[in-house]
Amino acid sequence: MVKTPAKPDTHKRRPRILWANPFCLLDTSSGASMTVRQMLLQLVASGYDVQVLGATVFDNPKGMGRLKEQFPDLSSHLHQLIKAEDGPLTHQLVVGYSHNRSHLTSHEEGLWYSQYLYMLDSFKPDVVWYFGGQTLEMLIANEARDRGIPVAFYLANGHYKAPNWCRDVDLILTDSQATADMYRKAVGYVAKPVGKFIAPESFIADHHERKRLLFVNPSWQKGASVFVQLAEKLERERPDIELEVVEARADWSAVLRETTQRMGKQCSALSNVTITANTSDMRGPYSRARVLVAPSLWWESSGRVLAEAMLNGIPALITNRGGMPEMIDGAGIAFDFPKVCYEEPYQHLLSEEELQPLVDAVISFFDDEALYQDYVARAWQVGKEKHHLNRATDRLLSALTPLVRLRAGNKDFTINQKKRHRQRLASQATKPKFKVDNSLQQLVSVKSGGQQSSETQANRLWLTDDFAWQFKGKVIVLDNRASLIKSGLAGQMAATKAFGIVAFDPASEVKDAKQYEGSETIQVFQHALLGDGSAATLYACVAPEMTSTLTPLPAEKLPKRHHLGAKPLAELPISSIALDSINGLESLDWLILDELSDAMAILEHGKKSLTDTLLIQARVPFQLTHEKQPSLAELQHWASRNNFRFYRFHNLRHHSHLPEELNARSPCATEQESADVLFLPSHERMAVLGDENKTKLAFILSTVFAAHDIAFELIAEVSQEKALEFLEAQKILPKTPAPSSGNTIPPPAGPSIPQNEHVKGEPVVSVVCATYNHVDFIEDAIKGFVAQKTDFPFEVIIHDDASTDGTQEVIKKYARKYPELIRPIYQIENQYSQGKRVGQLVKVSNSTKYIASCEGDDYWTDSNKLQLQFDFMESNPEYSVCYHNAVVVKGDKLISQSKLPGREKRDFSREDLLLNNCFLLTLSRFCRKSEVLAESIPERVRVSNGDNLTISRLGLLGKGKYLDGINPAVYRQHNQSVWSSKSSVDKSLMLSNSLNWIGVFHEREGRKKVSEFYYNKSKAVANVGYIENKEIPDDLRNKLGRLKIGKPCDILEFSSLGNLLFKGSNNAVKSGNGDINTFVIDMDGVDFKTPAKHYKVAVVSDYSCFSDKPEKLAREVVKISSSVVVMSPEEKDNVVCEKIKKVFSNYAKKTYLLDNSSMVFYLFEKGVKV
Repeated sequence: MVKTPAKPDTHKRRPRILWANPFCLLDTSSGASMTVRQMLLQLVASGYDVQVLGATVFDNPKGMGRLKEQFPDLSSHLHQLIKAEDGPLTHQLVVGYSHNRSHLTSHEEGLWYSQYLYMLDSFKPDVVWYFGGQTLEMLIANEARDRGIPVAFYLANGHYKAPNWCRDVDLILTDSQATADMYRKAVGYVAKPVGKFIAPESFIADHHERKRLLFVNPSWQKGASVFVQLAEKLERERPDIELEVVEARADWSAVLRETTQRMGKQCSALSNVTITANTSDMRGPYSRARVLVAPSLWWESSGRVLAEAMLNGIPALITNRGGMPEMIDGAGIAFDFPKVCYEEPYQHLLSEEELQPLVDAVISFFDDEALYQDYVARAWQVGKEKHHLNRATDRLLSALTPLVRLRAGNKDFTINQKKRHRQRLASQATKPKFKVDNSLQQLVSVKSGGQQSSETQANRLWLTDDFAWQFKGKVIVLDNRASLIKSGLAGQMAATKAFGIVAFDPASEVKDAKQYEGSETIQVFQHALLGDGSAATLYACVAPEMTSTLTPLPAEKLPKRHHLGAKPLAELPISSIALDSINGLESLDWLILDELSDAMAILEHGKKSLTDTLLIQARVPFQLTHEKQPSLAELQHWASRNNFRFYRFHNLRHHSHLPEELNARSPCATEQESADVLFLPSHERMAVLGDENKTKLAFILSTVFAAHDIAFELIAEVSQEKALEFLEAQKILPKTPAPSSGNTIPPPAGPSIPQNEHVKGEPVVSVVCATYNHVDFIEDAIKGFVAQKTDFPFEVIIHDDASTDGTQEVIKKYARKYPELIRPIYQIENQYSQGKRVGQLVKVSNSTKYIASCEGDDYWTDSNKLQLQFDFMESNPEYSVCYHNAVVVKGDKLISQSKLPGREKRDFSREDLLLNNCFLLTLSRFCRKSEVLAESIPERVRVSNGDNLTISRLGLLGKGKYLDGINPAVYRQHNQSVWSSKSSVDKSLMLSNSLNWIGVFHEREGRKKVSEFYYNKSKAVANVGYIENKEIPDDLRNKLGRLKIGKPCDILEFSSLGNLLFKGSNNAVKSGNGDINTFVIDMDGVDFKTPAKHYKVAVVSDYSCFSDKPEKLAREVVKISSSVVVMSPEEKDNVVCEKIKKVFSNYAKKTYLLDNSSMVFYLFEKGVKV
């Protein structure tokens, strides 16, 4: 009989879920993506096997930080499948041209769809889960249903009112009961609420100052107009109340300017409002928040920030919309605004009477402490009972279990496919081949309508990674017909963060203009245009591109091809805007004028604004279609009178008289229709142009127009060295070979940024610089600090430890120049010699989130260092520190290209940091501020290698990240350096002692295994046994053995280096040059200062420490020791020795003579009174 093999027990495998949607879940600008990502992490932790398929689609480019950390250049992976690691999750992502979902091409959707089919048939999930309602998303559910796989959908907004999207969906999950009820009543389908998923490590603060009114994501939908009115009123009536705005997708400054303009007095800042950049770690803002205000005006399904606030015990002021009241229960106050507030574009202004109840509530929460604490208690309770991550996870698991139990992944998908297929067929997807499709780029570059250009404007920027442009602020562009957006160039410009574009779209030619709402880089004003400021008429023509405020010419004056297109359909009123009347336009670098506007009127009414403009680009028609179109002669005449000069034509456009199909095959276009004319500052203006503006103009001409020759000339006038770099980067010159090591020392970061150009506000980063007698070095360190280019405020705290060589004078010079940036601390007496370290003496600002370090004899070379480290830490809350490399300099020689060995140029785990199995350079360190690190510990005064203790404590908080993209800093070796100047013996003693006391710290806090590791490492560094392997008299060994001595911290030794018995113990030794070595015990003459630590034995073989008032120091030793061993002195020390022996004898319980009376052993009573 043939034995049938047993079938594998597939029911014991883990349940499988496939998340599929083109949006990337690493998007920190999308609340839905963050929530789903946390849900999937919880499922993995609960035993699920989870796979994720997405694309490089984001709500906003601000949210791309996590992905860009792993894939800085996504364009190099175009139309490929990349894998982004995210802890236990791996995100498989199809890389597309654009981050915008609306711009996903059919080729990209096809690649994504093919990969989805392959994952269905290879991974065989038990459940497919997704969100989104576009055509591709409909196929997600359809293909899963075709295979008999249950489908779940996540619904967290009010836009899914049509019934067809959920026809193949088995389970609809939502975030609130209110949303579930709304859809049940409005449409008829049932949704299951599971709540919000908030990760405590990124959103729950360790402590709470409770001092600010907090508003998150200042967009119109979220009630930005209401908050601006509230903030402005509080600034006038209660300036003591601090407010904080955390930006997400929206740009606070743009919202503030527009709202205050409609209020009657435009302003660009409010003195009571602090701005915090978009961040994935909200613990800082929540640690400062007293009250959260969330006046959302659209349907808010729940409001993620409300759940976060409740978990932090922060009361909330909300609108009575959607699921918001449900999120806070009674832990806040809900307001009803007039109905018009809840209508798009959500910019209605409240009256004083309508605003006052919200103002009163804010003031009550700040002034009435009893009331406030009552609401705090309610918030804690709501957070605990409703929003705790474990509760939300239980609800999610309960909802998914009925679908998972079906074990659809165990089934043969082909059976179900054949049943559903009209022809009874099934298919098995194979692994797709990913190919790059360049047809979109080719399509964009081809001119339509039988036109071709002999010099078309390239729809790309001419940027190279080999050259770094350096200028302050952004290039401000005014584009009168949104030509940059329509050409596709604006998106690329915005991605550089170097441009600020204001576009006017009078004929509404820009598709999906709403995508630019709240953008930091692109603002679009539809049905508006530049002019003379008077009312005008917009002639809407058959061809939208012919619509203009200029009157179309009659048909008899037009070429045949324009007869129909230029025919007016309607005349619409429109207001023109005079350039000189625009408020808040601080600068205008580049003006773009089209051929269908009254260019001369715009220029005449913009002379004041154009005084310092660097480039005017005006479109000139050679075949007229409208009245009053600008001519080249008129433009050139105006330019010559207003300090501009003709530079060149650009983007020439020609018309072909061949039939369109024939011209497409064999292009031939000879009649010139139009061209852009570029005007630059006149030669007189160019001669006095500042370096900053010359660099800006070179940047525009090179990157937009590929005019590398004139860009080179401009750069050369600023820096010959940078000009040569530019030519090499553009491959106009061959690259100069890198100089050999030992010759070239990199200079400090530069150029210096003036005080008024640094970002103002409460610092979020504190740079701490410790210095002592660094007069030859400190200026380089400061230059590196003041050259930092950041989009956040920071402070520089320079602690001078009573320098005597002129260091303080250098610091004072820069402190006067940068009074808002540099905070100096000048000590009168040296604190280091008294055992006080910088960490004890320097207090960073309360607003600080991160601390960067650099001592006064080192310096930074990268002006983007702080920004790069800040951006990484903001996007990666699981890391406690990031760092980079440095070169090593001695004198005027570069002696090493890398301070770090190759094996140390890596990321470090928490365990690596905890055990100091790593090498972090102090001058490169950028760590997260924490109460844990700020807490004073008694062992700190004993640890001379303070960096080792700091690194170990950082390991308690998170991981370490090595950032290779930061230029190496400069580490100096010199004779004055605390560490570099020491001998190898001194270094081993100093390090051994430090490791020992780090062990004491961990032992005191209950980390026994960690402390044992440090004790063993301390002995290994000292390279000697402690008792058993020591060459000491047997009777002394026996005495020490009874005292159970085995750790460095058990012993205090007064000795010279050559006479040490116990290397690595807590020694107060005399170094080779006869000076008292103070790296272990703080000693100043007879004043013996030590923390409350008891030693099992003190060993005295050198008496120089006791020469002044020996009895006093001897009594101090008795206080902290269980026993003392006194060695026979040299003849010169006999008197001092007898004095201290007398003190020891008076307090000793027992006295023993050891080693033939060459040493005396004193044993003291426990707790002896001295």
